[in-house]
Amino acid sequence: MWACPHCQLALLPIGTGESLACANRHAFDRAREGYVNLLPANRKRSLEPGDNPLMVAARRRVHEADIYRPLADALVTELAGLSGVSSLLDLGCGEAYYCDALARALPDCTLCGIDISRAAIRLAARRCRSVDFAVASAYRLPLLDEALDAIVRVFAPADDAEIVRALKPGRYYLEVSPAPRHLWQVRALLYDKPREHAPPRMAVPGLRLLGQAGVQYEASPGPELVWDIISMTPFAYRGRPERREYLQRHTPAAVTMAFSLHLYCRDA
Repeated sequence: MWACPHCQLALLPIGTGESLACANRHAFDRAREGYVNLLPANRKRSLEPGDNPLMVAARRRVHEADIYRPLADALVTELAGLSGVSSLLDLGCGEAYYCDALARALPDCTLCGIDISRAAIRLAARRCRSVDFAVASAYRLPLLDEALDAIVRVFAPADDAEIVRALKPGRYYLEVSPAPRHLWQVRALLYDKPREHAPPRMAVPGLRLLGQAGVQYEASPGPELVWDIISMTPFAYRGRPERREYLQRHTPAAVTMAFSLHLYCRDA
């Protein structure tokens, strides 16, 4: 399903599978962890784009505490209920927390994951040996046209046209967005005038909305994990420094976790 990022031809394994190559002889070696780097140097906006190792480590600690487990369970429920899903992409997979849950629930499905952060993909490849991972841009997916039965995207930025291109006709796209009250207690302490998240969108060009669902619950992360939640999100760069320091000393007893799930399909 991978496509060459230079010429868009199919990438196929060479020999024992340690490398991939296209018919134009563009070749890509797999890293020791098993992932492949499909992000050409001339498409990077920085030396190491995406989440840095500190952000990835913070996200991993939060996920290992299972604060996001109800969301992972909701993803599994949504995708396991779809018929004929034999190939699935986790778009912006991070360190593979959701990929891991999906791989366990869908053992007969071919899973792949991409993220622009090499630090995240390294951890992902170590965590889920059964999933094929690549360092890649969500705005130029290294995927063949109409390659996938399903794409799931949790918070990650992406290009709608690329999502439509990579989906088979009639197949599925699951988008997860923060609901308006997500992490409200953290936002209230971090900002002078906190605002709710914008309502999730209800339409994607080229796709048809099949259904929507919400997941909301209260979590009690404690001081250290609250700071990790801040570190793994744009909160780390927002709010006045004194506000961030105040939040470290006055951790909310409970934090609202709220998500919107929208299931679409590509027109046949």
